[in-house]
Formats: sequence, structure tokens, C-alpha cells
Amino acid sequence: MIPSKWHWKIYEYIEGDRSTLHKWLKDEAVTERDRGQLVLKMDLLAMHGTSLLTGILAGPIASKREPKKLRGSRIYKLKVKGDRQLRPMLCKGPVDMTGEFTFLIGAIETGGILNVDALDAEARRQEVIADPENTRELNGRYK
Repeated sequence: MIPSKWHWKIYEYIEGDRSTLHKWLKDEAVTERDRGQLVLKMDLLAMHGTSLLTGILAGPIASKREPKKLRGSRIYKLKVKGDRQLRPMLCKGPVDMTGEFTFLIGAIETGGILNVDALDAEARRQEVIADPENTRELNGRYK
């Protein structure tokens, strides 16, 4: 059952004409089971925001490529355990810092190493800050 009111809005970065999560899930052939786990964690994020239990929302995440570049990073990862360790990267805001999250890029963690760097997510966060109307969309589930 979907609650009639979410406390936090969930946005997704747009790649071309599709959400980044939709494209990522398809490209990575993520199983239905893991997709279900992702939706569950997104629901928890929409309901509880920054007060989520430790271990679900982790960060801020530093860049592995350039560790000094993202000091004070605003990039987080949502930890989804399943057949694969899904770690979509997101940020609080960046337009409304008290009521929204924006998913920026999909990532998978293997052996403690993410296959995407936090710098890639930060670049997308900067795009959203510059043009929020054309670089992201509200996830229809969390209106």
C-alpha cells in the first residue's frame, strides 16, 4: 500500500528522455527481486528522509579518483542488498534541501568498490543545480 502523502519528494536525473535509474536498471539487467528491494528502500527514503536508519543511506561519499576534490561531498549512496549490491548515488535537494532527494547515477558495489565514482554523480548534481527543470523529473510514485 502506498501512503497518500510522502514526506520527501524523490527526483531522478534525466538521461536523454528517460530517468537515469530506469536506464541503469535495464542496462544492468537488474532482477525483479533487486528492483523490489530498491523500491522498498526508496519508499523508506521518501517516508523518513535523513532520519533513515544507519546502513541504508550512507555518505557523504568521497571520490576514489580524486579524493581531495570532493571534501565535504554532498553525494550519498542508497544501500540495497540483494543478488547484487545496488548503490544508486543521490543528493539531498539540491533545490529544496529540506524536502527532496535527487537520484543522480546508478552504481553497483563489488568487493567494497563502486563501479561509478562520486565525481560522476557530483557533475550531474551541478547540472541539476544549473537547470533543475530540464535535468531531472519527479518520480511519479512520490508526488
